Amino acid sequence: MERFFIVLIVTVFINLNALAEDKGVWDRYFRLVPEEQAHVYQGKTQRPHFKPESIKAFIWNIKKTQMMNWKQEFETFGKNQDLILLQEAYQNKLFNTTASTFKDYRWDMGISMYYVQDNDAATGTMIGSKVSPQEVVVKHSPDGEAVVHTPKAMTFAKYPIEGRADELLVISVHGINITKYGPFKRHMDQAAEQIENHSGPILFAGDFNTRTKARTAYLMKMIEKYGFKTVEFKNGHQRMRWKFTNNYLDHGFVRGLKVNHAYVAGEATGSDHKPMFIEMAVE
Repeated sequence: MERFFIVLIVTVFINLNALAEDKGVWDRYFRLVPEEQAHVYQGKTQRPHFKPESIKAFIWNIKKTQMMNWKQEFETFGKNQDLILLQEAYQNKLFNTTASTFKDYRWDMGISMYYVQDNDAATGTMIGSKVSPQEVVVKHSPDGEAVVHTPKAMTFAKYPIEGRADELLVISVHGINITKYGPFKRHMDQAAEQIENHSGPILFAGDFNTRTKARTAYLMKMIEKYGFKTVEFKNGHQRMRWKFTNNYLDHGFVRGLKVNHAYVAGEATGSDHKPMFIEMAVE
């Protein structure tokens, strides 16, 4: 099935790819950014730290704000959330004006690329927070997507916790997609490197693109190795599935955190993915 999917995607793009002798044709559509320049942020916060007894997180692949109901739902779902983890964040006018209505939030973005033909709008992973991070790291996937050669970005941010010396590590992930198993494994290994060096609590969530059994198995083996617990959403069956294999793409994992409540907004229509919500406490 994975091989079929790759062949299908290559076939779809073959006519465009034939317009040039090399991948330079894609320069008309995408502009890459060096990893060391891929972190941008906006907004200011008022709170100095998270309260350990309750941290609310909202996770959503927003499909670059393309769906009709996105703005209304984003404003509704994001209300009173301490953390907002986004995949396919898209810094166009619609997103920026909507994000600016969230008072006392900081938005840290890991840019994967710019869309040249849409005023150089940046896309990638993002973390919105009511607490300013102590450190932010952005990692580009070691491999690019098939044909277009663009990377995926993963955003890591560390936040202070009231009354504790350790910090909360939050990881917003958008897994590499149009590739074979090896690039996916290497992408997840980037997260493992950051996790190995962190002793405090961790929220690891987003769109992992675990569309095959092999990808899912590798991720779950990694989760077990590093002592994570899988977030069991009340109505997790409403999460997005890969249509060819029926595998779930979106997940949440925690370490050093107790999940008090987790659910999926299955009624949402503002993206092809469904928003996920997790209320946690530091153990």
